[in-house]
Amino acid sequence: MHVLLIVAALLCGYALLWLLGFLGFALLYRRRRPAPVGSDYLVVLGAALDGCEPGRTLAGRLDAALARLAAEEAAGYAPLVVVTGGKGPHEQCTEAAAMARYLIDRGVPAERIRREERAANTTENLRFSAALMASERPGYRCTVVTSGFHTVRSALAARRAGAPAEVLGADGPLAHGPYLLLREAVGTALAVFGRV
Repeated sequence: MHVLLIVAALLCGYALLWLLGFLGFALLYRRRRPAPVGSDYLVVLGAALDGCEPGRTLAGRLDAALARLAAEEAAGYAPLVVVTGGKGPHEQCTEAAAMARYLIDRGVPAERIRREERAANTTENLRFSAALMASERPGYRCTVVTSGFHTVRSALAARRAGAPAEVLGADGPLAHGPYLLLREAVGTALAVFGRV
């Protein structure tokens, strides 16, 4: 019985250390200097829809992408926007289609938007988007726009996809509460060990 308690305590301690390390890294990543302008692409990662409209989290990512697009244009650049995300089991349309409509409704010309509509997770978002960008502009540079809690895993996925990317968090890592932070810590652990 004592051995089981010791093993359980060690596993809990390891999980707590992983969570604290992840939180520290997410907060540190948030404090990094902003990504420099001059991207060829802004890649907006998908998230849950409300019907066929972006949910709150996705709308936050899209609004951050619009602000970044304005900053790029003010500096004389004209990046294309890649919206990436397929159709989930309970969604009425692809995340990419909903994102494209949102951006067009806010003044982004349709010809500046590229849709990647196959991805089902972060790894696929970055892999499929990297292939799309490389086929259009070899040697491209991109900025990935996601939620603050999702920046660490997104940066890992971008690196694995071979995408030369800076990752921009639309909000702070704690903006969506402890559940999403915990879920993201587990997702990142699985990504590190090659499970997602």
